[in-house]
Amino acid sequence: MRLRFVLVDVFADRPLAGNPLAVFPESDGIPDEKLQPIAREMDHPATAFLFRPTLPGAAFRLRVFSREREIAFAGHPALGAHFVHAGESGRPGRAGGTMSHEGAEGLFEVEFAPEEDGARLRLRHRLPEFGPRFSDEDVAAVASALGVSEEDVQAANQPVRIVSTGLPVLIVPVATLESLFRARPRPGALANLLEGREAALVYAFTKETRDARAAAHARAFDVDGSVEIPGAGAAAGALAAYLVAEAAVPVAPITLLSIEQGHFVSRPSTLFAEVRTRDGEITDVIVGGRVMRVGEGFLEV
Repeated sequence: MRLRFVLVDVFADRPLAGNPLAVFPESDGIPDEKLQPIAREMDHPATAFLFRPTLPGAAFRLRVFSREREIAFAGHPALGAHFVHAGESGRPGRAGGTMSHEGAEGLFEVEFAPEEDGARLRLRHRLPEFGPRFSDEDVAAVASALGVSEEDVQAANQPVRIVSTGLPVLIVPVATLESLFRARPRPGALANLLEGREAALVYAFTKETRDARAAAHARAFDVDGSVEIPGAGAAAGALAAYLVAEAAVPVAPITLLSIEQGHFVSRPSTLFAEVRTRDGEITDVIVGGRVMRVGEGFLEV
């Protein structure tokens, strides 16, 4: 089989930044057993495969694979997939608009706003689910597994907990940017801590940022893959909901946040989040950023 793919950078303000993604826009002929090996061959944090939809209202059905596993919900593959689909199909067109794709848990809506050298896209997440706060004993174990001191975590004065807006993520506050950059995680230890807790992604963050306009600087660690992810949209949605729920940022009916990520791995990313609340309850979580096309090619399998 000769399979065409398109390469894009998601959450990037320039080519060769952000989170790289390979998108296969015509995947219907690919056998299921080849999807995982193809993702491993592409060797990106995720690879997106687009299929004909089965649900009314969906532009396409999306399946996403990391190097190790299929992922039910992920932010940057959804945005990159919609960007490629819009370019291939001519929809939603130069005027922008919204489209939905079919995922493992139904329909997901993406807003599309074209720009001269790319596009801004935003993905509506699921309503947040908050796990219990970790105990002091578990916080100490998390800090050790991340390679930071327990004091670095406790000094942030925010809880360690699992939050999901579509994908369960362990949110870990760290007091300073220097402490966050010193982190050297031990994936095996993190995996042991998260066993039975569903989360396979750790999102460590600090409110000390490089850009004063940003709400947080974050690093994302895939426990199963033992890798750092340059820009994690699903994790950013969980963090945005966490920051609003904990009143760790000024909260308004519509709270707009930007999150820095990827600097440690030389792939700077900027993720934009919007959290809407009514009567103290979160009603919407939307995460987006810029997407840029950087190339295409063929894979022979």
